[in-house]
This record gives sequence, structure tokens and C-alpha cells, in this order.
Amino acid sequence: MKWKDSWFWRLPVTKSQVACVAGGFLLYVVMEFVSVAESRGFTKLERAGPGHGENTYEVVVSGLDPKEEDKEVPIEIPVRERIYTDQEAKLLFDRIEPELKVRILGENPSLSMVRTDLKFQSSLDPYGLRISWETDNPDLIDSFGEVHNENLEEKGETVLLTALVTDGTHNRNYNFKVLVFPPELTRAEKIVAPFKKLIEQEDLRQQTKEQLILPDRYAGHGLRYSKPKEKSNRMLPLLGMACAVLLHLKGVVEKQEEKKEREKQLLFDYSEVISKLVVYIGAGLTIRGAWERIVTGYEEGVKQKKRSMRPAYDEMVKTAVQIGSGVTESRAYSEFGRRCGLQPYIKLSALLEQSRKNGGKQLRSSLELEMVSAFEQRKNYAKKLGEEAGTKLLFPLLMMLGVVMIMIVVPVFLAFY
Repeated sequence: MKWKDSWFWRLPVTKSQVACVAGGFLLYVVMEFVSVAESRGFTKLERAGPGHGENTYEVVVSGLDPKEEDKEVPIEIPVRERIYTDQEAKLLFDRIEPELKVRILGENPSLSMVRTDLKFQSSLDPYGLRISWETDNPDLIDSFGEVHNENLEEKGETVLLTALVTDGTHNRNYNFKVLVFPPELTRAEKIVAPFKKLIEQEDLRQQTKEQLILPDRYAGHGLRYSKPKEKSNRMLPLLGMACAVLLHLKGVVEKQEEKKEREKQLLFDYSEVISKLVVYIGAGLTIRGAWERIVTGYEEGVKQKKRSMRPAYDEMVKTAVQIGSGVTESRAYSEFGRRCGLQPYIKLSALLEQSRKNGGKQLRSSLELEMVSAFEQRKNYAKKLGEEAGTKLLFPLLMMLGVVMIMIVVPVFLAFY
């Protein structure tokens, strides 16, 4: 078959598809031409603005070697940041002074009414400038702008701030006069402030004594003292109620778990009980005789500690006791199925009860069919339990996977940093 007759050339092609393909190739050619034009013939490298660090460019240079003028050599060229000219720096420093006054105010209305911390900035990023601050009264305003005016008098105090601004080449100092006042107090704080001063004076006066004796009178009024409550006890009744609810829920959950465990053991023992009944009845024993033989074997095994107690056999023991005390077999078998509460045991009790009423000709064959079904159910139930156990193991496996991932990832991050 010729290549022109292949399936590819027989595909339907529209004008739009041809235009798309042609447009793609055309854009590719244009972009390649532009990139080649941009990559050749340039002689200028852009500088970063003042204060923004240097730029590094990768450049391919040809003509360095006189013998091989067309040989291209890749090199890296660092370009330092631009610095201001003297005229630019003067204009900039003149312009930023009012801006600095506004920037450092913080929550204060003006520099002549300062009651809270100032906002000292270490840089002016848009201009690439760095700032350092000094104060002539660091006890009142420190170099971080924090105002310590707790013990200041109401008339206020003046502090001189100095800001040294530089771009790395040009410098200028700015001086700002700041009038600091004590913090604004609420009515309660104004009442407490003089009393705290009195306590401070008493503390200084009694500093040689082992204890501070608080004054019993203040401004002509008697004083009473009490310690604040460290914790509220209102949650204790609620905690008691919560514990009661949780205990109730715990009991309900435990009962449900016990019921679930009992049902699991009943289902597992059902096939064994059916098989023993089939064996003993096939050997010629009556239903009652087979029942009593099973119960006797179970009690001896438990007494000799050869087997553990099982709910199915415990119910059979109760049924044997009922029959021995005069209860009819039909009623005893019916109550056995009701106490077990599971469909297989209810079906077994119905078979035994029906056999007592109609005769036991078909009982053995019915029990054999039930035995086959019981072993199949036990096999399916064992598979189900195995799947549930596998599902429960997923969470520990996920935890182990998380630990392994942490052991792998953490050293990698530590190596980076």
C-alpha cells in the first residue's frame, strides 16, 4: 500500500483546521524572530532602583577571542543598584520630612500630644532609604518608639528625637520635638492611680519588714481587702452532669459491645451445635437425649478447663434445666430460640418443635441441610471478620506512613535551612 493511500490522508480536513495549524507555525516563526532580535545587538543592562540590591544578568558574548570571533562565551554580569545623584538626594530628603512626621505618629494625633507608643520605621522601601533613631531621653521614649509615661506628670515633658536617614551614599539628620503626656485614664483608673502611689510609698517605707501592711483607711474611708477568685466553680455541676451522661453512654456502649460479642460467638457456635445434634440423632438418640449429651460434654469441658464458656451452650444448659423441671420440650426449645435471638437458632428451635409435634422422620435430613448452610454461613462470617480486621489495620498503617514521611521530609527541610 502506498503511503498516499494510507488512512491518515483520507481524514476529513476543514479550512478552520488548516488555518489553526498554519497560525501555530506562523506564531512560532514570529516569536522566534522576535526572541533572536531581542537577544542580539543590545548594549544596556537595567539597574535596580536605589536600595533594591544588584541584578545579575546572563549574557552570551562573541568576539572575545581574536582567533575565533564567532565563538560565543556565556558569562554572568552583576549590575549594582542605582544611587541617587546629589540633586536627586537633596530633593528626596526635603520631601520625606513631612512624611516621616506622619509615619511615626502611630495612634497619636500629633507630635505635640503623644500618649501612646510611636511607630519608628527602619526603612522607607519605596525610596530605598534606611533609618536609625536616637532619643535624648531613652527612659521616656526608647529607640524602638515605646513610650514609658506611666509616672509622668500631667504637664508633660519634651523629648528630642533624631532620625538618621541614608541611602548608603547620602545622609541627613532630622530632629523632631515630641511632647509626651501621661496616658489617658478612665474614671476607675484615675481613682486607682493615687492609691497605687500610696501603696508604693508604703512599700518603700516598710521594705525592711517581712510583710507589707496595707492601709485600713484611705481618704477618710475604711478599706476592705479580698483576694480575687482564681477559678470559677460554676463548671463543676456541669462537669458532674457531663460525667453522668458519659457514664450512661459508656454503659450503653458496653452493653452493645457485649451483645455484639455474644451474637458473634452464637454465630460461630451454631454450626458446631447443629453438627453434634446430627451426629447424636444419627446414632439413634432422641432429641432430648442428644441435647443432654451435648450439655453434659460442655459442662465437663468447662469444669476441667478444657474449653471456655460459650453463650450458645449456656442457653442449652438452661433449656435442659427447664426440661428437667417439667417444662414441655416444645416450649423449652421455643424459648431457647427466643433467648438466642438470632435467625439460625429460631429456625433450629422451630425444626425441633415441629419434630416433636409431627414426628422425627424428616428431622435428620432437615438438620443435615441446616448444617451445610451453617458451615457456609460461618465461612462467610469469618471472611467478613477478616475484612473488618484488615480495615482496622489501615489507621495504624497510615500513622506509620506519616512517621516515615516525617522522617524523610524533616531532614530535607533542615538541609535547606
